[in-house]
Amino acid sequence: MKKVLLAVLVPLFVFFLLSSPSIAQHGNMAAEKQPVMKMTSTDVVADGLVVSFMVMPNSNHKNMLKNMKMADDIEPGSTHNIMVLLKDEKTGEEFTGARVSLKVVDSDDEEQIKTGSYKKVMRTYDAYFKLSETGKYMITVLLDTGARKRSIGLSYEMSS
Repeated sequence: MKKVLLAVLVPLFVFFLLSSPSIAQHGNMAAEKQPVMKMTSTDVVADGLVVSFMVMPNSNHKNMLKNMKMADDIEPGSTHNIMVLLKDEKTGEEFTGARVSLKVVDSDDEEQIKTGSYKKVMRTYDAYFKLSETGKYMITVLLDTGARKRSIGLSYEMSS
């Protein structure tokens, strides 16, 4: 599980380290202020899968897409991007050709279900959701590989 976490976090860390603002040419000038990236990542191991759930506010996701020179596909009205990385627990092989849906249920039992879009560069499936600044959510990934359907989720708490 540590290898999976490292495989996800190290590339993201390197990316954001390399994209951080450089110091201005003159020593007396401060570096340009950049918003702090807010993203949480949680691994869940169940039913032969390792699922890494990552939740990021759209403002941070938009900056990441821009820095990676990727298309800005943020869904209007959404507030957060949820990404999932799916790997076979035994082999570490990533699931890239599966049908993936993401489901978010808030504390009032209101559901949002979206089809996960596979991003080859990120090696993740993602979708956009409208989440409150604070609150508890149940986030579930529904995975259909054709041969088998699986559902894996976690409880997630937003805090400002």
